[in-house]
Amino acid sequence: MTTNTPPAGSARRVLHPYDPSEFLAETRICLRQIPTDCLIVMGCGESGQPPVVTTSELSDLLAPGWADRLEQHLELLLSRGCRRASAMIVVGDGDGELPEPAVEELTVRLSARFLATAAHLLPDPFPLESLWLVANAQCRQVIRGEPDGDEERLLVSPPQPLRPFQETRAAADEVLVGRSIPRPPRDEPRLELVGRHLHLTRTALDAAVDPGELFARARDALRRLRAGAEGPAAPRFVTDCEHISELVSAVAVERLHWELLARCVDRGNAAPIDREQLLQILVRDGSWTPDVDVCAGGDWYVAIQQLRDVVAAGCADPALPNHGIAREAWRGLTAMLVLLAWWNHRFATAGGLVDELWEREPASTLAPLLARMTDTPIFPAWWPSP
Repeated sequence: MTTNTPPAGSARRVLHPYDPSEFLAETRICLRQIPTDCLIVMGCGESGQPPVVTTSELSDLLAPGWADRLEQHLELLLSRGCRRASAMIVVGDGDGELPEPAVEELTVRLSARFLATAAHLLPDPFPLESLWLVANAQCRQVIRGEPDGDEERLLVSPPQPLRPFQETRAAADEVLVGRSIPRPPRDEPRLELVGRHLHLTRTALDAAVDPGELFARARDALRRLRAGAEGPAAPRFVTDCEHISELVSAVAVERLHWELLARCVDRGNAAPIDREQLLQILVRDGSWTPDVDVCAGGDWYVAIQQLRDVVAAGCADPALPNHGIAREAWRGLTAMLVLLAWWNHRFATAGGLVDELWEREPASTLAPLLARMTDTPIFPAWWPSP
């Protein structure tokens, strides 16, 4: 199963499951990314309990073994105390143009699979309040009809326009309270330029360096480099590249990228976590919760993503100096992102990163462990409460 499970949390409520535009917008805000080619299920429990939003990739629901994956998805809602749910199938990002026959085929296949499995698995009473299909900037509601003999019958409403994200109440609420809104990923040529001008050096295994201090300087340097327009010969560009190179050289060492991960876990918590037992503690002790900076969209989380993009540019050309160090750093930053995504209950995100790690580094000894954590899945102990 590859499932993101971002709870709405105590600071916000997921609203309007009957309005597909708001449903999609709330999911985008909870996930901190634009939902693409996925099934979304919003589950609600008792009054005052945070709603739970889960997503699963459509590719998993179209693959062999889809029924088991879908059952795991729904069982997750039950295990979290949900008593009713609404669902949405998003094709593409919901807005791009797709051939209508393909949309209709997916409507039938995925809706039938989801509704039949939900009817079989979910207890009675457990109202599945709505199922929406979103594609081509339109939405359709799908419900089960009376079976025609052995054939499943689906009733599909006429399409209605989907309101743009910026016109939803959910987006307006985020602006009013000053929270950042997840935006589509954009090409960042400046990051690629930095990656081609890294000057990496081999860091000794016992080097007395502080990865936390290096990370702080690298974050500041990234902000300046992304905002600036200086070329590689400019003194400020050279200096900021040096800060980033120092951090990248350090995280190529397993001990140091693990220490930086531990600093991320320490962030916002009362005391440092035991480095030797870090994963075991996160699995069994729910008092360890991710700080906003290390949640998806947070300052530290985004900086690690950007550093990974920088290093990817350094890995792309084997002729670049110290290409091997760049590869090791990319593996370290990828492993950090996998574990941070996992700690945030974002198993689909973590699973995609593991797939990328396996594809680029097929001999990786870490990938099997990370895959087991994300695919089984092994859950972090923490869960938000109101």
